[in-house]
Amino acid sequence: MTVLDFEIELAPDVWIDGTAAMTDLDYAYITLTDVTAGEAAVFARWLRDSFVPAPNLVRFGSSLAMANGEQDPWPLPVEGGEEEIATELRRHLDSVE
Repeated sequence: MTVLDFEIELAPDVWIDGTAAMTDLDYAYITLTDVTAGEAAVFARWLRDSFVPAPNLVRFGSSLAMANGEQDPWPLPVEGGEEEIATELRRHLDSVE
């Protein structure tokens, strides 16, 4: 499997690191490392609104959820801004703590 490691500046002096991988022709995933829910929300909104052709295709999970046995990804809200997305990301984390 081919992967791409990246670093993106979200705002002045705010950088995130991640890895993108395409496991088959119809499925790819992006892993962000060491980010807050707010930082992840900025990236997720950009991905949903600017890159992925059908917004309901963007789903997310967390290493915390996987460590607790949760394997099913959660859908990213199809509408709303970064605050709504961050709220959903926090709700996800709260559900697996």
